[in-house]
Amino acid sequence: MSLFLKQILLFSLVPISLICLFLPLHHFHHHTQTPFPTFSNPFSPPPKIAYFITGTKNDGPRIFRLLQAVYHPRNYYLLHLDQFASNKQRLELALKVGSVDVFVAAENVNVIEKADAVNQEGSSPLGLVLHGAAALLRWKNDWDWFVNLDASDYPLIPQDDFLHILSFVPRNLNFIEYSKNTSPEEHQRAVEVIVDSRLYILLKGKMFVGDKKRELPSAFRYFMGSQHVILNRKFVEYTIQGWENLPRLLLLYFSNTRSSHKGYFQTLACNTKEFSDTVINSNLRFINSDNTNPSNFRASNSDRILRRDVAFVGNISADSPLLDMIDAHILNRGRGMVSPGGWCLGSSNWFSDPCGEWGDPSVLRPGPAAKGLEKLILKSIKDMSIGSSRCHHQ
Repeated sequence: MSLFLKQILLFSLVPISLICLFLPLHHFHHHTQTPFPTFSNPFSPPPKIAYFITGTKNDGPRIFRLLQAVYHPRNYYLLHLDQFASNKQRLELALKVGSVDVFVAAENVNVIEKADAVNQEGSSPLGLVLHGAAALLRWKNDWDWFVNLDASDYPLIPQDDFLHILSFVPRNLNFIEYSKNTSPEEHQRAVEVIVDSRLYILLKGKMFVGDKKRELPSAFRYFMGSQHVILNRKFVEYTIQGWENLPRLLLLYFSNTRSSHKGYFQTLACNTKEFSDTVINSNLRFINSDNTNPSNFRASNSDRILRRDVAFVGNISADSPLLDMIDAHILNRGRGMVSPGGWCLGSSNWFSDPCGEWGDPSVLRPGPAAKGLEKLILKSIKDMSIGSSRCHHQ
């Protein structure tokens, strides 16, 4: 492997016990750059979000576009292409990250070199999310929430608006969509015993399903929901460090459970007294169920999504016209540029990058999108306070 490749890529996340090596991109960046200035702020600073963005073969350009769309210099971003992607694709993604001045100056974007193998129907996706969370904890410990995104996700709100709303949210809350009433399909997943070979060997290997079924556990109550979560740092630390026995106990169970990334965090949070009262039954996202061929795309379909009062939309195809519409009408993002915010001091037009010059990252200029998300979060907190969205250990 060339020295240049080693200089711009991160090293393996596996195993968790190994300290990940994060090499700052600015040492190997050839553009003239201005470091972020330091300001004294008498007010409480906005929160910081740790994003873990994942994809598979040929998803490098999608991940890079998503990174530009959700970028803010206060946040941290860890990018992962699984083993279906080639080393060349990971290198290309790292080179693109290293070519953006603001990413290098802020030192808040990294790419994982040695990828995990993932089977979406097995337990390896949960291992990947836990690896990513552990790496972000080792990298930085001053962030407030952890957010996992797929290459098919996209923001429906500028980061200035998102951080502004979260500034007024108690930072002990976890946004985890869950259900305690399992469907027949979810019950089947819970009682099956599977072995996901990609937890133990590399890309090649099938998932094995045992002949015998197991009973639903009696030591804890079983919950299912979405694999996409927004977790506060203390809960992530509890999950990774496991200062009680429950996280380890649940890992033993969910490591042999199909699609365990759709139930582990739900079950852990709702069975832990310290965290069960912090769960908001929403992950602030909308899943696009009408991912039609771009040639059949209709503007009326986009209105239904653009007016959603959520932070993210999922299941967007790489060539969907909806991406350009979100860039133009919500993010005000020019092609090939990061989404602008209060930290951008350059001229704002389609021919120049307003974020080519930067100021105080703590300055936020929220727009109208913040109002809709504010209503959603306030409603969710109200539902939680009256018990309709609260989960308890029983």
